[in-house]
Amino acid sequence: MPMHSNTWSYSVVIATIQLLIISCVLVGNTKADPQYVGGAACKNCHADEYQQWQGSHHDWAMREASSDTVLGDFDNTRFSHQGITTHFTTVNGEYFAQTQNKHGKQQTFKIAYTFGFEPLQQYLIGFPDGRYQALTVAWDSRPEEQGGQRWYQLMPNDMGQPGESLHWTGVYYNWNTQCAECHSTGLEKNYHSQTNSYSTTWSEVNVSCESCHGPGSDHSVDPSQPLPVEYSAQMQWVIAEGATIANSIGDPHQGAQKEINSCAGCHSRRAKISDDPVNNHSAGDTYLDHYQPQLLRQGLYHADGQIQDEVYVYGSFVQSKMYQRGVRCSNCHEPHSLKLKADGNQVCASCHAPQAYDNPSHHFHNGPDNPGAQCVNCHMPETTYMGIDNRRDHSMRIPRPLLAEKVGAPNACNVCHADQTPSWAGSAIAQWANNIETKISSPSKHHNGVAIAAGREGWQSANQQLIALANDASSNPMARATALTLLNTYPNRDSYQAAQRRLSDPNPLVRIGAIEALEFLAPDQRWNDLSPLLDDKVKAVRLAATARLLGTQQASKKARLQANIAEYIASLQINADRPNSQLQLASAYTSLGRYQQADQAYQQALMLEPLNAVAINNRADSFRAQGLHQRALELLVAGNKTVPDNPLLLHSLGLAQVRSGQPALDSLRQAANLAPDNNRYSYIYAIALNGDGKTKQAIEVLERALDTSPIDRDLLIALVTINRDHGNLGQARLFARRLADAFPQDSAAKRLLNSL
Repeated sequence: MPMHSNTWSYSVVIATIQLLIISCVLVGNTKADPQYVGGAACKNCHADEYQQWQGSHHDWAMREASSDTVLGDFDNTRFSHQGITTHFTTVNGEYFAQTQNKHGKQQTFKIAYTFGFEPLQQYLIGFPDGRYQALTVAWDSRPEEQGGQRWYQLMPNDMGQPGESLHWTGVYYNWNTQCAECHSTGLEKNYHSQTNSYSTTWSEVNVSCESCHGPGSDHSVDPSQPLPVEYSAQMQWVIAEGATIANSIGDPHQGAQKEINSCAGCHSRRAKISDDPVNNHSAGDTYLDHYQPQLLRQGLYHADGQIQDEVYVYGSFVQSKMYQRGVRCSNCHEPHSLKLKADGNQVCASCHAPQAYDNPSHHFHNGPDNPGAQCVNCHMPETTYMGIDNRRDHSMRIPRPLLAEKVGAPNACNVCHADQTPSWAGSAIAQWANNIETKISSPSKHHNGVAIAAGREGWQSANQQLIALANDASSNPMARATALTLLNTYPNRDSYQAAQRRLSDPNPLVRIGAIEALEFLAPDQRWNDLSPLLDDKVKAVRLAATARLLGTQQASKKARLQANIAEYIASLQINADRPNSQLQLASAYTSLGRYQQADQAYQQALMLEPLNAVAINNRADSFRAQGLHQRALELLVAGNKTVPDNPLLLHSLGLAQVRSGQPALDSLRQAANLAPDNNRYSYIYAIALNGDGKTKQAIEVLERALDTSPIDRDLLIALVTINRDHGNLGQARLFARRLADAFPQDSAAKRLLNSL
């Protein structure tokens, strides 16, 4: 018996030891995720690259404030703008700015960090809750002879009042959410929504090696281990004998795509949809698994795709023929110093034979020092942001003055020849080219810009032009996706069929555009068409489909949506410190019937931006949807006092007053007058006037709105029916004919015309 007991104990010990050995082996074979080690760990093996990086815009992206980094004049200087004075001083080697705080009082703040260095430098101020705010008074670091070496106001006409989002203490100048992830390495934002505070951390305060290559702990220990982001060697581009444009030796596209997507994480106008630091992603992920880029939205891009607002580089570059050929960022820019690889036209001459392009027979301007002889001035015109920061459009397009005039965009020719008209520029091009290049300036009805302008402005041919662009596989995906989103405003069978086909397009950006196009579908049909994309391999596509299916699920479909809903809400919570993300969260919760969570999101949005009219309006609309009409009305009354003369809130107040039986015409009138381009406001005001017996005034309001939007369907139908109901049959027939002509596929419009 004792022997048996000892044998059993011995066996247990042996088994336990074996398990421990196996566990140790398994633990030893479990590879930890690579960690950030800092750029200094790179310089021993990559001395040349490290030296090139030093002094670059990435190196200067953000630094601790010191005598070595502060460029501005803090020697007891003052800068005044619109009655606000900012006083800059230095005390014991530390830098201070006395300026207006969020309560409108003067307060002295310590400068914590510098932000950028050329052509301007901003300054960051830290607050006890972990946030850093960027002063909107910046230092112009250009040489004095160029107008620099001075303090200036970044937004001279819209600097924001205390408490507003555009004040330097407001949400739009908050470093943690607006700037941090692209100006520092390995950033973790760490926003705490319950306390509206941050505990933001980073590996390095500026943009260092691991911002582009990913965390390098494995590689620094064993250089044979690849970095998380490895860039392939560039293809050689050669101009063959007798040719004028280079071709690559080998396929450049795969390497180019990887590099461009890596740069695009910061150099694009996009929303973040994953919480990974920049370029710290799982192998095999794409740009669209972590970011949702803005398409060619009105206000961001001109109709022809030229940059308008600050959209950075990616959105314009992917429209270019260079991108389609496989050209990458580092073909023109040295990737570590960020400088151009050659001076002047020489950077273009590496692929474009100078004998064909760098001479007056091509650019029509004499003398190498003539601004018109510089490639970039014609093909990459500049737009000025932040007062003095000139940035070039990277779509590298042919100047087409007549096209630009047609679609309401600027053109490179009239940037220099500002005293001339686009028509003059178009004629000059045709004359200089001896009519060979007349097509350069003609506003081709098939150009992407014409289709997008038609869609934005409601031109009669818009529907078919947008469909043609969406179906054109030779056009760039950014324009095609934009065309599809615009089809949402033309809800008919042709639009549906075009968008439905593009749901299976090979390009994920086009699939996203098709999803947005089909928002006009009834819920059941939307589910039938969009639900297959819930399983799309690209995250941005799945999120786009989920967002448009939130309110359509039935009990049998709910289980399939749950994982997607969780993924969608998690993607919005990544940006929980942005008011717009809170509004999207509120909309999602409302669609799911989770009204309490929706209201929490609205309150969070208003805590971040107290004067956000959209948040006030949508919260009131949520109350109305729950049957809380009196509460909605009270919120809108209070909102109109908090944000006076806001057309959205006035219009919504008017509708709430109609529902409650209160006089509403005054609110609706103010909204329509404050936003004369908003046809919906004019339409509702006119309907209210007609209902109050003021038919003549109603018709006048509708006709005035129709002058700016001649084929607005609601305006035309209202003019037909109001004139018909009051015996003005001639006018009714006139507007019915215009309606039928504007919407030839609309059977209801034909029936209305026939009834008259």
